[in-house]
Amino acid sequence: MAPADLRLLLPFAYSGTVAGSWAELLGAAETALQYQASGLLALCLEALQRALSPARSLDLLAFARAYDLRPLGTAAQAYALANFHGVARCPGFPALPLAELLALLGSDQLYVASEVEAFEAALRWLDADRTRRLPHAEAVLARVRFHLMGTRELRRVRAAELLAPPGRLYQLLVLAVAAEGPCRVRTPAGALVICGGDGLAPSLATRRPAQELWFAHRFRSGVGLVRQVEWRRLGQFPDGPRFRHAAAVLGNALYVLGGKHYYGLRDTLATAFRYDPAQDSWQRLADMPSARSSFPAVGVAGQIYALGGSSEDAYCTDEVQCYDPPTDAWRPCSPLPAPLCGHAACTLDGAIYVSGGNGPATSWRCWGGRLYVAGGLCWRDGGYTDQLACEVYSPGPDAWVRLSPLPQAHVGGASAVLQGELYVLGGYSQETFRDTHLVHAYQPGRGRWLTLGTLPQACADLRACVLLLPPTLRGDPAPLMPPPRERAAPGTSARDGDPAPHPTGDPSESPMGQEPPSDIPMGWGPL
Repeated sequence: MAPADLRLLLPFAYSGTVAGSWAELLGAAETALQYQASGLLALCLEALQRALSPARSLDLLAFARAYDLRPLGTAAQAYALANFHGVARCPGFPALPLAELLALLGSDQLYVASEVEAFEAALRWLDADRTRRLPHAEAVLARVRFHLMGTRELRRVRAAELLAPPGRLYQLLVLAVAAEGPCRVRTPAGALVICGGDGLAPSLATRRPAQELWFAHRFRSGVGLVRQVEWRRLGQFPDGPRFRHAAAVLGNALYVLGGKHYYGLRDTLATAFRYDPAQDSWQRLADMPSARSSFPAVGVAGQIYALGGSSEDAYCTDEVQCYDPPTDAWRPCSPLPAPLCGHAACTLDGAIYVSGGNGPATSWRCWGGRLYVAGGLCWRDGGYTDQLACEVYSPGPDAWVRLSPLPQAHVGGASAVLQGELYVLGGYSQETFRDTHLVHAYQPGRGRWLTLGTLPQACADLRACVLLLPPTLRGDPAPLMPPPRERAAPGTSARDGDPAPHPTGDPSESPMGQEPPSDIPMGWGPL
């Protein structure tokens, strides 16, 4: 036994811990395999998967291939598919074996903003060793879905010297573009789900709360790079419409809490429901201790936390309640440092982060170990106006960095993280008082916002999350728009009890991803 191996295995036998850099953890996993130290191996593989990056996913694919670790290879491949834009630009990408390249390019779960990204990645791999790889060019390019490209995208493809006419690769392109019949569109593993909200009724005379849930089945690129979202109806709330509510995800189940079912002063809800996509069913949970709206909820350490909000008796409250799913019970927690409503919240490394308040912030999301906040309202010249700023917070140095601003106002919109991108959906503009139906996504790798399509209809005060949906739910077709529906409440008007010219509320929701392994120390601190 080598001294380095003994220095690794002996302390682990007593402490059950291992520490090191990414390369050292890979070496530790290799040692654990050699000496069949299953506990050490499991710990190393868990740490390696939690520290994935585009370049590291390629290292992990090679490691899994060398030692036939299929679950690890599946996890690394899933990360590479979800973050293909960064993976294809890594120095190690051209060294990818042919079989793994074909698996990535041919997967329905490959996430690319446009099929041009898949084509350029294939071209980079081929150009790395064109003499030896040219015989495989037809098999590689056959995985690119040219049929889904727009006119401008096809011009970029035809400019590539490798596809110059009249060669067989040019004929492959011609046949692919001219192919008749349906062509499979890339579909992310997780589905972007929106629920509730409110918008103008079909008559345009009143506002109407929404009851429906929709999911983004596919993202399409049309002619002229016009992008579209194929929305499908997932269902509806079991107790009627609601807006200004909170939504959180825990264990791939959607928790919907509170909100308002209409516009009166006494229309605030305390009810809570859980939606299980595996069973396509709703379950009524214990009511919250108090009715509230315009508040966020987050799922962490196996529990749901409801933070502040507006109640029937107070415009803003500092109350925090925690829901425990196994016991179906709520308990009070340490209150917020100050009463808040219209704020945003998310979690990172077992801690809850809260941003803004007393006016809706569009997004407060976590991914990649950093926190992103975008949009909302700001006070200027004696009144509220649209806030387009987007900023990122790094907890380590306790520092903020300003990013590219939102291209359009999304006050009271929804947000979610899908495939490594921040999605902001719907909302309204404080300056025009008009709802928006646009969907924007921020790509950290490119440092810019993209317009990805539109909602089923323009609305505000909706919520969004990401769920894994079974094939039975994804495969059923659904109409693009919900059937017209009006709701009237006796003795109330469309804006009864609402002093603001447009409804405002909290657009934050729980973050997606794995739950932290430990509970949260109950204490609040400023950043």
